Amino acid sequence: MDSRLSKENSITSVELGTIGSRRSFEVEEEAAGPVPHMGLMSSCNMIIGLIIGSGIFASPGPVTAKVGAVGPSLIIWVVAGAISMIGALCYAELGTMITKSGGEYQYLKSSYGVCIGILFSWANLILSNPIGTASIATVFAQYIMQMAYFNPDHPDDAPHYPSYALKLVTIGCIWVVVFLNAFGRKAGAMVANIFTAAKLVALVMIIIIGWVWLGKGHTGPFKTAFSGGTSNALDYGTAMYMALFSYNGWNNLNYGISEVKNPKRTLPLAITISCILVTVVYVLANMAYFATLPLATVATSSTVAMQLGMVSMGKGGAYFFALMVILSTFGAVNGNVWAASRLVVTAAKEDGVFMPPFFGKLNEKRQTPIRALIFVGVISTIWSIPGDFTYLATLYSFINFFFYGCAILGLIVMRFRKKTKHLPRPFKIWLPFAIFFVIIDIYIVIAPLVDAGASGVAIYVICICVALLAIPMWFIRVRKPGIGRRLFGWIPGYSDPFVLEARRKKELERSRSDDNSFNMAICEQHDFTLTKEKSEL
Repeated sequence: MDSRLSKENSITSVELGTIGSRRSFEVEEEAAGPVPHMGLMSSCNMIIGLIIGSGIFASPGPVTAKVGAVGPSLIIWVVAGAISMIGALCYAELGTMITKSGGEYQYLKSSYGVCIGILFSWANLILSNPIGTASIATVFAQYIMQMAYFNPDHPDDAPHYPSYALKLVTIGCIWVVVFLNAFGRKAGAMVANIFTAAKLVALVMIIIIGWVWLGKGHTGPFKTAFSGGTSNALDYGTAMYMALFSYNGWNNLNYGISEVKNPKRTLPLAITISCILVTVVYVLANMAYFATLPLATVATSSTVAMQLGMVSMGKGGAYFFALMVILSTFGAVNGNVWAASRLVVTAAKEDGVFMPPFFGKLNEKRQTPIRALIFVGVISTIWSIPGDFTYLATLYSFINFFFYGCAILGLIVMRFRKKTKHLPRPFKIWLPFAIFFVIIDIYIVIAPLVDAGASGVAIYVICICVALLAIPMWFIRVRKPGIGRRLFGWIPGYSDPFVLEARRKKELERSRSDDNSFNMAICEQHDFTLTKEKSEL
C-alpha cells in the first residue's frame, strides 16, 4: 500500500479513499516508476482491497426496494460485478497506453482536450469526493442511531429517530476525521490500518451465518425468487446505481500497473479473478441477508447487517455487527477525507486553475494540510445535509459513471484516430467489450434521471450545472488568460494557472530548439559554401 501511495498517481476510491497527488496539468512525461514487483497474488489482493468497502452493508436494502424480489436483486449484483470487470479491463488499456499520472484527467485530455480534463478535475473536487464522503458518513450515522434507538424487546420494529439527529451525527463523523487528520499526522494512517479489518471480519461472519441458515432449511425466499419483481425497466437502472456504488474502486486498478510483473498477462488475469471473487462475496452476503431476514425487512432496512446479527445471534450479535460496520465506515470516511485533502493541496500547488495557492500550504508546526482539510470538511458537510444514503450514493454513481463512459468512449475514439491508433498498448481489450460498456453506461446514466421524475431530477441538474462551471473557468483562466487578469487581477496573490507556465516553458524550449536548429543550418550552409569555394579553386 505504501508504495502505491508514494506514487504521484490519482486514486479516487470512495471506499478506501486512496488518492495520491494529481499532476493534472503537467505536460512532461512521468519519471521512471518503481521496479515491477507485484505478481498475480499481490495484484489480486490490491484489487480486492480497493473494491470491498462499506457499500455492501448499506446498498442491499435500496437495491431490493427498487427491484422488489430476491432473484432480480441477485442478478443486479452479478451484472454490476460484470460491468465493473469490463470497466476495469478498459481502464487497464488506458493506463498502459497513457502512462502520465492524473487518471481520468489524462485520459479525457488525450481524447477530447484539456477543457474536459479540467471539467473532470473540478467535478471530482467539488462533487464526487465530498458526496462519496458524505454517503459513507451517513452509513456510519445510520448504524450509530440504530444502536442508540434500538429496542431489543421489539427487534422487528424500525427505530424512529429525528432526521436532524442523523445529519448531526453524519456531520460530526466528518469533522472528527478532519480534526484527527489536521492535528495528528499519523492518526489517519493508524485509523486506516486498524479499521480496515472490521469490514472483512463482518463480511466473513455474515456469509458463514447465511450458509448455516440455508443448511437449516431457510430456503423459502429462493423458491419464489422472482415473485413480485418490478417490470419497470427504469427501476433496474436505479438499482444498478446502488449495487455499482459497492463495486466502486475498479477504476483505480490501473494505477498499480507500473508495479505489476508482466502486466500484459498478469493484469487481465488479476482483474478477472478479483472481480469474480468480489462478486461471489457480494452475492453470498446478499443471500445471507435473504436467508435470515424477511424480504420486506431487507428492502426497508438501512442497517441490514445489524438486523441479521439480531436474528441470528440475539442482542449481542446486533450490537457486534453494528460496531463492525461503524468501524469500517469510519475508516472509509477517514481515507476519503485524507485523500481529498491531498487532492486539494495538489490542485492548489500544481494545477492552479480553480484552487487558490492558499489551500496548498501545510501547517508549519504539524506538517498537515489543515486549510485543505477544513475545505474538504465544509464541502462534505454541505452535501450531507440534503439527503439520505440512497440519495447521495445515486448522485455519486451518476457523476462517476458519466466520466467513466466518457473515458472509455475516448478509448474507442483513440483506437481509430491517426495520432493515437499506433500508440503502444501492452494490454488491449476486445473492442466489442468497450462498446458494450459505453452502451450500458448510457443506460445507467439516463435511466435514473427519467425515473426521478420532474421533482427528483432537479438535484441532477444542479450537479450538472456545478460541473459545467469548470468551462467558463477554463475559458478565462486557460484559453483567454487576459480576461481572467482583467476580471480578477485586483485580488491579492492572483496569478496565472500553472498550465500556462508549463505551456510557456514548452514554447520557450521549442523556441530555443528552433534557434539552435537555425544556427546549425546556417553553420552547415556556411561550411558547404566554403567547401564548394575550395573545390572550385
